[in-house]
Parts: sequence; C-alpha cells; structure tokens
Amino acid sequence: MMSIDEAIKGRRSVRTYKGTDVDERLIRQCIEAATFAPSAKNGQQWRFTVLTGESKDRFTEMYRSELGKATFDVGSSFGSCTMMEEAPVVILVWNTSELGWSTEAHSVSAAIQNLLLKAHSLGLGTCWIGDVFYTYEAIMDHFKKSWKLMAAITMGWPDEILGKRPRLSVDEVSEFLY
Repeated sequence: MMSIDEAIKGRRSVRTYKGTDVDERLIRQCIEAATFAPSAKNGQQWRFTVLTGESKDRFTEMYRSELGKATFDVGSSFGSCTMMEEAPVVILVWNTSELGWSTEAHSVSAAIQNLLLKAHSLGLGTCWIGDVFYTYEAIMDHFKKSWKLMAAITMGWPDEILGKRPRLSVDEVSEFLY
C-alpha cells in the first residue's frame, strides 16, 4: 500500500490517458475517499457527477461549442476540452452551498484533493480542471443543478510518465513567528 507521503509527493496532473475504461468500483473508491475530507460544520457539501461514454461525449461537445462562442480569451480551455474528450472519465464537482458560507468551498476543495490522492494510490491519473468556469452558465444549464460548479476532474489510466516537479522549500513558503 502506498504511504501518504508517497501519494502526496508522487501525484501529478495527468493530461494524456490510455483508452482503457476505468472500473466503476475504482471510481467509487475515489469518491468515497473524497467524502472523508474535513468539511465546514460537517456539512459535507460536495457532490459528484460522473460522466463516461455518451454522457461525457454530450458534455464535451457542449463545452467545446460554448468555448467557440466566447468573445474573450479562454486560456487553455480548448486543451482542457481535448483532455476531457480523451479521458475515459470526467467528474464534475459541485458545492451544495446549503449554508451559504465561503468556507464550504474549502470543504469541497479538500474533498477534491482526497479524491486525487486516492486515484493516484490506485494507479489512476487525474487532472483538476478549472477551465470549466469559462462556460459556467452553459454547464449549469446543461446539468440543471442548483449547486455551484467547483471543478471538473479527468480520470483514467496514465499514458505518460511524469517526473518530479520543482517545489518551493518550506522556508520559501512559510514564516515561523516566535
């Protein structure tokens, strides 16, 4: 079993995937790990929509079409769309925002991190995508949810070997006051 340090230090954002399907049991294990994240007042505000096959195809077609209509720079969104098209699984992550607290977003972000770490421990690759915010209204209309969209996550079997990424040291990112 992978140690927590191995999972944290070894996880990378995977952007190319093999065409092999991901067993639903593995996806469920990742979502279960997400549900063990800390949450504001134990509100467990996270919700997940898992897309595969035709549902994923319909979503990515809509997303690409909406990006093409944008009258502003959408950054890396077309690349993110291609990644979602090629990954066997796309998971949309929502915040129920039931209490209306800004800390609910922190809770959902912690759940996403747990999901990514569990996926890595199972040998799966993932990428946390924020580019979905460029078409927020269209996605909300597509899914008819009352929740807040937080992210999309691609998931699949990695088709690339990723090396270590440079990280700032503890001294570069922190201060200790005595």
